[in-house]
Amino acid sequence: MKKSVFQALAGLTLGLAVLAGCKKNGEDLVITSAPQPASNPIKTPVIPCGGIKGTLLSSVGTYTMSCDVRIAKKDTLYIQKGVTVNVSNNSAFFIDGTLIIEGTSDKPVTITSPLAKKGSWGGFQCDSAQAVSIKWAHINYAGGPNATGSPRGTIRIAPKRAIGTIKVVLQDSWLLAGTDDAISLFGSNVVVDVQRNTIDDEGTTDGDAINLKSGVTGIVAYNVLWSGAGTAIKLETSPTVLFPQTNIKVYNNTVVAHGFRRGFGEPGRAISVDKNARGEVYNNLLVNNYYGLDINPVADYKNVSYGNNFFYTAIDSTRKYFYPAGSKGVAQATDLVSTSKTDKDPQLVKLAATTDPTLATNPNDLHLQGSSPAKGKGNPTYNADIGAYTSDGKGNQH
Repeated sequence: MKKSVFQALAGLTLGLAVLAGCKKNGEDLVITSAPQPASNPIKTPVIPCGGIKGTLLSSVGTYTMSCDVRIAKKDTLYIQKGVTVNVSNNSAFFIDGTLIIEGTSDKPVTITSPLAKKGSWGGFQCDSAQAVSIKWAHINYAGGPNATGSPRGTIRIAPKRAIGTIKVVLQDSWLLAGTDDAISLFGSNVVVDVQRNTIDDEGTTDGDAINLKSGVTGIVAYNVLWSGAGTAIKLETSPTVLFPQTNIKVYNNTVVAHGFRRGFGEPGRAISVDKNARGEVYNNLLVNNYYGLDINPVADYKNVSYGNNFFYTAIDSTRKYFYPAGSKGVAQATDLVSTSKTDKDPQLVKLAATTDPTLATNPNDLHLQGSSPAKGKGNPTYNADIGAYTSDGKGNQH
């Protein structure tokens, strides 16, 4: 069953109640039901500096933001469908309250920089957020440096103390060309629903696409992840604080060309289960990555279940790394594992002949052809197919 509660507070701000549902395979974490009413509409196209709250309006369309803004505790910033925000001066959103971005498939929200280059603005820094919901949004070129000069994650939550459950929904969105992690979520009070997103070209010499640590729980499913510097999906708890554990269902993701910019010394993985983390890893299509599925010996590997994953590479030197040396992971009877460029080809609509880590634009079409061996080979608890683009229409919509 799927539940949601939304409360408008006296025309001043949007309050929020969050409930977890109980669907097995999908949208079982709901923060809002779109569309929401405009509260405290922001009618000027220039977003003011400092503390703000209210609604960026579809009727205004395009906003500019040239300085940091902060959403205070108990306040909400709500961005309606079709809104574009052009951000400059390395500005960032600091979220102590609630962020709701409600684009639609035909009218997505866009948060970007006119410079169109990595690290042009500071992203969404949500360490003290009460809730974050982002749907059908393009978030481009974030990750500009913080005060110490270090690159920032595009969407980051790392609460310094327990402040109640923080529920994070990221669905049907595109994250492009950040300088560090696309999604960095840390903390035992963080519950996530990360589904049907496309994340391309994240990181420079480091940076993961989806980095979940320190007790995060939830779902990562139907995402398409291409050419990140580090690991595509990383799960980790702590070598010293072992409980509560990071525990994530990772299923039906398509991961392509990850891990090459970090180099041989510490290449990235398609999926990494590390440092006392646990989870379920099924139906993932892993193509042309430096390393495949790494279940580290320091993971809670006895409580990691996995299978029905598809391993393919056209790069002969990396075929031995589907399950890296030293990993506790081993090929399962339900896996599809290629032994050459032509064996068990997943038959994607278009797959680039080589992996070029300098590319900024994805040259592939990662949908499955009709005859793909990934079809019908998934664990049906999650989906009958393998990968993010599934025959039943429940998968990635991009």
